[in-house]
Amino acid sequence: MRKTAAVPALALLFVTGCSAEAAEPDDSAPAAATAKPSATAETVALDSAEGTCLKLLGTGGNGPLYQAIYFVKDNDTTFSVQGSADSARTVNAEVQDIAASAPEGMGILLKDLSASMDGAIPLAEGPGPFPGFDIFAWRDAVSELLIQCAPYETAADAGTAPAAPASSTADEASATFPGYPLIVNAASVDYRVGAWFDGKLVDGLVVALAPGLYAPYDPNVPDLSAYYVPAGVAGDRTMKTTVFPNSGGAATWSGVNPGAEEPQ
Repeated sequence: MRKTAAVPALALLFVTGCSAEAAEPDDSAPAAATAKPSATAETVALDSAEGTCLKLLGTGGNGPLYQAIYFVKDNDTTFSVQGSADSARTVNAEVQDIAASAPEGMGILLKDLSASMDGAIPLAEGPGPFPGFDIFAWRDAVSELLIQCAPYETAADAGTAPAAPASSTADEASATFPGYPLIVNAASVDYRVGAWFDGKLVDGLVVALAPGLYAPYDPNVPDLSAYYVPAGVAGDRTMKTTVFPNSGGAATWSGVNPGAEEPQ
């Protein structure tokens, strides 16, 4: 019985080829080391600071950075939101997409801005518990992004329609807003304007052209009427549209109120 039982076992060995040779790998099978890298291992090409800023600024003041700033109406001591929650989510998604390919430092700022928007969006959805929006984190992110992107504003806003001649614009603005134009300290104006002009000012001075509307002061240009051109002007969005019709919304934000050194 034992010999009879051994025969099928031996035969099975020959039929199945269960030998040391059978254990050798098949050369036709792809080696694990040659497998294609997974998608998660691929690196994302980062944009330059200029490329990131041009995406953020867009043209005519309509880029996602301006839209994000517009969403939070910051009035220094108070704030509110304007626009719908859905539109804010769309803008936030654009900010997140830009953050994904931004240089490391700017990517962190954009993530901070996005997180702040997430905290502010519930305010646009109607009455409810305060969502814990951090206005100071918002200001820090906005200010730093404005500083870094200010050098690329001209390229982003190329093609903006010109304003009226400076002389007539200056006369109209002076008549409409008594006390303007005048020279004030940049430290006295809205933080967004101060951040935008950072590194561009001589002795920290700006020309207030109208309530909440400014241009960098140049000691070599003492005639203040010469500053009534849209290029380089920053401040309140509504005021810029009033003083410089069809000039675009670049370097403008909502709720930029007159500074402490201006006519009240």
